[in-house]
Amino acid sequence: MMKLKSLSAIILGAVMFSTSAAAAGQIWLSGVDPVVQADRGERVASDFMTLFSPNADWHRAAAAIQVFKLSTQFLHRSSDADLAAVIRDLRRRHIALAMEAEILVATTRCGNGVPGYTTAAVIKKAADRVAAQGGEIAYVAFDEPMTWGHFAHSGCQYKTEDLVDNIAPNIRTLKAAFPHVQFGDIKPVTDQTPGRFDEILRFAKLFKAKTGEPLTFLQADLIWQSNWRPQLMVWKTRLHAAGLSYGVVIDGDPADRNDLAWTSHAVQRYRELVADPAISPDAFIIQSWQPRPTHMLPDGNRDTLTSVIVQAVAH
Repeated sequence: MMKLKSLSAIILGAVMFSTSAAAAGQIWLSGVDPVVQADRGERVASDFMTLFSPNADWHRAAAAIQVFKLSTQFLHRSSDADLAAVIRDLRRRHIALAMEAEILVATTRCGNGVPGYTTAAVIKKAADRVAAQGGEIAYVAFDEPMTWGHFAHSGCQYKTEDLVDNIAPNIRTLKAAFPHVQFGDIKPVTDQTPGRFDEILRFAKLFKAKTGEPLTFLQADLIWQSNWRPQLMVWKTRLHAAGLSYGVVIDGDPADRNDLAWTSHAVQRYRELVADPAISPDAFIIQSWQPRPTHMLPDGNRDTLTSVIVQAVAH
């Protein structure tokens, strides 16, 4: 099997492909896939799978990214044909595959219907399906386990030690399937976050102690209306001191009235972050969990998700 961009190079860090991209660091892309869209009951036609056709109109954007992130739901329940198409096309484009993992295991006591939770069987099936298609998951980004498993009243409110014990079997499953995989976490940044950061870093230490695997990155999912700038200054300093890469999710607002407003917000936020060395991240995750933008393509329009990359990174 041909390795994606030389897997060792991907694992070690960002691939620098232009002056602007080198300034930005590593670029990830992720959008709402048709499995998640169907789960939400959204009936808008999706062009997500068009991304993975040979002549799809996102050549500039595709050349500017290193990582494409897929949901647990897509890896678990997409058709074999769709999964094969994604893996084949990402390999052709030399783009690494990441999984946004619902890593917590729901129990009879708690977790069912709460974000971030699934079953061990789902994780194993997702890993097995990717491997069977000749794919390799290079990164696993956890879907906020400390938020949904420790802090949130709607979750199980595990002690941090118990939370790591809960997810450890899934870590072993993924590591067995993909020996070079890197694990990382996604965390919301809100006005409540400053009081939680010490425990988040404690989670990283316990994760290494209990699983034998390091957390290599932490990605901030900003509530842009919160007091995020001073928090990111602390995040960058403390994450680097702890040996973790620091990333930021770039998106628009749920209240944006049209796709152009959403993409304009995303581009503005990218530029604001990259211009300030005190908060500029090691990785930008250009992503939407929202109904907007309604189209992924083409990257030459200003109101599609791939256009955010062209406007911000590949200009």
